Amino acid sequence: MIEALGQEHDGRASGMTLHEEPERSRVVVYGEIDLAVRQEAGPLCQALAQRALPVVIDATDVEFVDSAGMSVLVRIARDAEAGGYSVVLQHAPWMLKELLTITGVDQLLPFAEGESTPQHPTSPPADAAGD
Repeated sequence: MIEALGQEHDGRASGMTLHEEPERSRVVVYGEIDLAVRQEAGPLCQALAQRALPVVIDATDVEFVDSAGMSVLVRIARDAEAGGYSVVLQHAPWMLKELLTITGVDQLLPFAEGESTPQHPTSPPADAAGD
């Protein structure tokens, strides 16, 4: 098992753990995914790319993600694209789904089948400017 551990926040652990299953790689992401996790994620990302099996990212216990944390998710998705294997995000909390949708990263890192997808943001109507 490979881990990318971050700092504890309010006594809660943060990080990513790779579970190597026969048919896929499962990455459990938990706590606050930030720069501390990103700095430790290299070996985990390399192991995923070397396995070249479908990746499921389980984000059930994610509490916070910043841009550094997003960059790890993007790296995993880009490596999968380059390696020809699939990647999906499963059980993501609403705030993570919203962040991925607003930034367009959901096009690179899709949500698991059957999970709700926030609508892409649209510009307000022209007459909503408040004349």
